[in-house]
Amino acid sequence: MDISSAAGKARQTARNPWFQRAARLGYVANAVLHAMLGFLALVLARGDSAEADQSGALQTLAAQPWGIVLLWVCAIGAALLGFWSLAQAALPQPKVLKRLKSAGTGIVFLVLGGAFLQFALGNQSDSGQATSSFSAALMRSAAGRGALIALGLVLIGVGGYFVYRGITRGFLKDLQTSGHRGLRKAITVSGVVGYPAKGLVLASAGLLFIVSTVQGDPEESTGIDGALKALGSQQFGTLALVLVGAGLLSYAVFLVFRSRFDTMED
Repeated sequence: MDISSAAGKARQTARNPWFQRAARLGYVANAVLHAMLGFLALVLARGDSAEADQSGALQTLAAQPWGIVLLWVCAIGAALLGFWSLAQAALPQPKVLKRLKSAGTGIVFLVLGGAFLQFALGNQSDSGQATSSFSAALMRSAAGRGALIALGLVLIGVGGYFVYRGITRGFLKDLQTSGHRGLRKAITVSGVVGYPAKGLVLASAGLLFIVSTVQGDPEESTGIDGALKALGSQQFGTLALVLVGAGLLSYAVFLVFRSRFDTMED
């Protein structure tokens, strides 16, 4: 199959209306994940113990009535959005950055779909421990430590982008809403609150990668769980966790809106 034929297939797939509708379920899957993370952040704020990361969120979901069914639905939805985004990346687009963004989004959602599937099959894992083991392996060499610091800086940059996108309301350009004023206001509020909360969590996780690498302590590098617990250990930690938890719940609400109103032009 030549390049033009492959591009034609990708264009046909990406613009298939039924595939687009089904792929929107991926945003709902992401909303479920962030709702669970927000809930776990509030559990930490209350002083209770919790594993406030992706594995903890999926484990909590699996323990709920109909949780396994929801895990399967989310796995399928995330995979569909991942494949749709990769199809978008294969389109002949004028901007390389847009193609890279589509490819990155596709990979992220395929990985997320795999995580949902793993828990749906009963193969639970500890993402915090996996992150710590990954950091420990890289810290054994100078190149690995440099890679960890670079990863931390990337996460801080992505977190900053989320904050900027929320403050400037840049997310609205990706949505196609009706003229209903109340609906648009609800979408705007959920995004303005949710995006900075998501950004703060990512930036905190990135900072932990850098600090743990400089200190040579991989046990400190446990991803989102470590970031939230480090945030909670500060002077105003309880208030910060409440705000972050509420913000992640707001981001989940925004993602539900996005599943319905996204322009699907990745």
